[in-house]
Amino acid sequence: MSKEEDVKKAGITDAHASELASAMQTAGVTPETLEDVIKKVLDKRKTEKIEEFKPKEPDYKKLSEQDIFRNDVYIPVIEHDLPDYMNVRLKDDEYIPIWVNRDQRQLGAKLAEGFELLRKEHLASDFLAPLKFDSEGLYIYQDVVCMRVHKRIRFAKIRKFFQISINQLKPAQAQENAKSTLMEKVILGDPALDEAFASGAYKFYHTDT
Repeated sequence: MSKEEDVKKAGITDAHASELASAMQTAGVTPETLEDVIKKVLDKRKTEKIEEFKPKEPDYKKLSEQDIFRNDVYIPVIEHDLPDYMNVRLKDDEYIPIWVNRDQRQLGAKLAEGFELLRKEHLASDFLAPLKFDSEGLYIYQDVVCMRVHKRIRFAKIRKFFQISINQLKPAQAQENAKSTLMEKVILGDPALDEAFASGAYKFYHTDT
């Protein structure tokens, strides 16, 4: 919407605008100042109009639970952002937080591995913890307690389990590769063997059976 349309909607005629401009000029007001004043007046009227159309909240003293279901009663919906209670940000980026079961055997094993119980001073300065530290200075959520561990310890353990998984898969993968090569270069090239395997008369022997 142009400024001219705003002026017309505000009920200011050309004659009124001319008189206002003359009066402001006589008072030593510049056109820029005049434009700024008119803009502020129009913005105020727009704001007032918007407020008029906003639904009004009811008198909660007189409101009953039955009124909640009436369409003519305006009750704004309030949505609360629930914090992520398990989220933790540490001050030192060389460490990562780990939630551990509070069972003494679990805690003992983790402490032996080099884990540390998380303390308030370990948190990032700009991190607002959603939970409170208990009387012993521990950060606890239900049946788990938060610990921190150096990345060197944590990542080394993950790498170890990863290598174990690869080594366990190697024999099975080698067997599958051999079967594929045998099928492609030998069996499919021999009509009799091909028919025998297709009928089920012959089949591969699995080492895990």
